[in-house]
Amino acid sequence: MRAALSSLPTEQREVIELAYFDGLAQSEIAARTGQPLGTVKTRVRLAMQKLGTALGGAR
Repeated sequence: MRAALSSLPTEQREVIELAYFDGLAQSEIAARTGQPLGTVKTRVRLAMQKLGTALGGAR
């Protein structure tokens, strides 16, 4: 899992860490980082797709 996380682009890794390790909602991540909510949602979606592929799951 660590290797898969470290392979993500920084922006995607940041939103995943805030969501899953800090327990923040996407709207809270947007407020904390100053990013638009749509950007946060897109980064989470892309990161989850990449993690799924890296960990051998289906997309």
